[in-house]
Amino acid sequence: MPDSPKDGIIFIRDGTPFPPSLPVTTDAFIPNWRIVTSHNRSTLARSIERCDWYFFYLAGDIRATVLGGNTRKVLRKALKAILAKHGNDHLNSIEITAIVSRRILGIPFSTFTAHSRQIQQRIALIPDSTVVFSLPAIPAVESVAKQQPALASRS
Repeated sequence: MPDSPKDGIIFIRDGTPFPPSLPVTTDAFIPNWRIVTSHNRSTLARSIERCDWYFFYLAGDIRATVLGGNTRKVLRKALKAILAKHGNDHLNSIEITAIVSRRILGIPFSTFTAHSRQIQQRIALIPDSTVVFSLPAIPAVESVAKQQPALASRS
């Protein structure tokens, strides 16, 4: 694994929908998460957008520091730590954007920087459960006026 991923390492949550015409190869990485092996970040983004889908990038980095060198085992530990920090969001992908490996007193450790991503067909970044398909009826003006107490004024 390189010290600085040239074009990001993409992980997707199991069950993430993809455009039907887009073949994406993934490998199991940790429970419920898969690593994309067929595309790098820029190729995947272009392919998704060509299918009129959207690949959102959320600002704000997520960092995790893990003991060990720059290996797949350490990457697994880092992904678990990142998900522990931001695993409650409903986004379906994560991109590792930077890896910095160092040693202190001969002990290796790596710091991983990640960003949340979302692959979806709609342009708005709104979870399915909060999409409003109809608006509640607005009460008539007369009934609202009757409910208001009368104001008394002294002049």
